[in-house]
Amino acid sequence: MFRNTSWYIQRMSANPRLPALSGIFRFCFVSGALGGAGGLVLGTLASHLPDAAFAVPNGRGVLHTGVEILMWHAIALCALTLGAPLLGGRLVRLACLTMALGTILFCAPVTLYALFDLKIGTLSVARIAPYGGTLLIISWLLTAASGLRKASSDTL
Repeated sequence: MFRNTSWYIQRMSANPRLPALSGIFRFCFVSGALGGAGGLVLGTLASHLPDAAFAVPNGRGVLHTGVEILMWHAIALCALTLGAPLLGGRLVRLACLTMALGTILFCAPVTLYALFDLKIGTLSVARIAPYGGTLLIISWLLTAASGLRKASSDTL
């Protein structure tokens, strides 16, 4: 009836033993948790800094957008790592790493642009953000694929 009866019984017991996070998943979970803390700090700055503290016009709005993306993906990264045992192996690992990297590559340049208008040579650091956004989209597609793959290979 069940392919993996011991797993099912363990999950359904009153005191299930959950596998410990290790390796990539521990790194991604910690990254998500630190992202949540960083998002809270940046959100507080965005709310309380005077307009003159922002280096670009509408810097407050730019920073709020970066903070919103950071917070949502911090939560998603923590949830994805905790749900990883239920999803397909390599794809969910790749999804976690892609989400962590995409979050950094999107939110860091947006923050640096809003607060400092940082440039690398003559180019604004904000030009890196679309690469991070693309990685975030890919991470969500990998997450969906890992769920579909696991669902099609396991039957309860």
